[in-house]
Amino acid sequence: MTTILIVLALGALGVAIVVWATRRKPGQTTSNAPRESDTAWNDPVSPAGQAANAETPRP
Repeated sequence: MTTILIVLALGALGVAIVVWATRRKPGQTTSNAPRESDTAWNDPVSPAGQAANAETPRP
């Protein structure tokens, strides 16, 4: 009987640790990491010296 109580107590302690570690406070975002800024990884590639969306200059 004592063994069962010890196992149940350790199981409850384990569940309590998991709940405490994964809890979120109200109003907190899912991650504390800063949001990624615009890295332009998917912007269209343009020839060197020319902006991607700029019109060609008129003489």
